[in-house]
Amino acid sequence: MMKFYKICICLCVMLSAHTTWASDLPQALQDGLQRLSEIKGFSCAFKQTMTYDDGSQQQFKGHLSVAKFGHFRWQYTQPYAQLYVSNGEDIWFYEPDLMQVQHLQSLDAIDPIAMRLLEGRVTADDIKLLGESQESGRSVYHLRMGLQTELWLSLQNNGLPAWFESRDALGNRNRMQLLSLQTGAPDMKIFEFTVPKGVDVLNADGQMMER
Repeated sequence: MMKFYKICICLCVMLSAHTTWASDLPQALQDGLQRLSEIKGFSCAFKQTMTYDDGSQQQFKGHLSVAKFGHFRWQYTQPYAQLYVSNGEDIWFYEPDLMQVQHLQSLDAIDPIAMRLLEGRVTADDIKLLGESQESGRSVYHLRMGLQTELWLSLQNNGLPAWFESRDALGNRNRMQLLSLQTGAPDMKIFEFTVPKGVDVLNADGQMMER
């Protein structure tokens, strides 16, 4: 379960800048994506719901802060503490309960697909609308990026994302709700990470590093 959980987190980090959207996309979707591509960053609370093929669910809560060019602070507070933080060059994955932190030296180590879409890094050739439906009075856009990756996206009336969802071949669903989203670049100091005293440091391969 933990391995699958970590992979799902990794699908939802990394950001960038400008793009052009396909002209055949619904206007509301084009407007929302354009607005997201123009903001300098955002902060929000989030609720992540994992729904498995047997109908069971697992929920996580926390806070997310993002700024352009790969800066993010993805902090889980419930049911246990975990932190992903990047200053645009290095990524740290900190698990305080285990007293260990993993150092990833490249943003390329993380699949950027969900946040690339939300920030606007993909080009018009990378996105295709597969369908549109309604849920709780909002449009839900079923999108394909590249040859295989699919994503479901719902926007608020102001164009900001309400939630996005990925699904795997086993029928598991990973929905991320963005709550009380505030636009604007966060304080850049929050994207720096200092290894706490007594915490073990692992490299990208999970091997202990000398300190």
